[in-house]
Amino acid sequence: MAALSQTARAQYGEYEIKAAFLSNFTQFAKWPAKAFSDPGAPFSLGILGDDPFGSALEKSVQGQSVAGRKITIRRARRAEDLRSCQLVFISKSERARIAEHIAGLQGASILTVGETPQFTGQGGVIGFTMEGDKVRFEINSGNAQRAGMEISSRLLKLGR
Repeated sequence: MAALSQTARAQYGEYEIKAAFLSNFTQFAKWPAKAFSDPGAPFSLGILGDDPFGSALEKSVQGQSVAGRKITIRRARRAEDLRSCQLVFISKSERARIAEHIAGLQGASILTVGETPQFTGQGGVIGFTMEGDKVRFEINSGNAQRAGMEISSRLLKLGR
């Protein structure tokens, strides 16, 4: 999962690959019960800032669930509008406000994923990086713990 084969990279664009990663991340993390408003609440995946995915994210999560919860996608321009989400992707359009957004999501059990340099150093949990044409990711397990998240050892081995 850390890098896709050259055939897969040629067949899919960067954001289709990132959408697939986001979908997979949901399967390798555990959220505390308090992360959901009630036992029947859906799993909410939020996009903060410009949406670079087009329809790729919807296609990637279609028919999937997280611990029996249907996945819904929400989009917003303000972090506080996504505090009820379990995973929030912070778009590179928000690069100047990363620290502000991370602070706005603090205290909620949210897996934050971003694509700007040093995202995990600014408080994010998973940061995408590009190595040539390969999509890779790094994980800050300390930030995950502070968010009340439990990241699977299998995912930790694949990330940096």
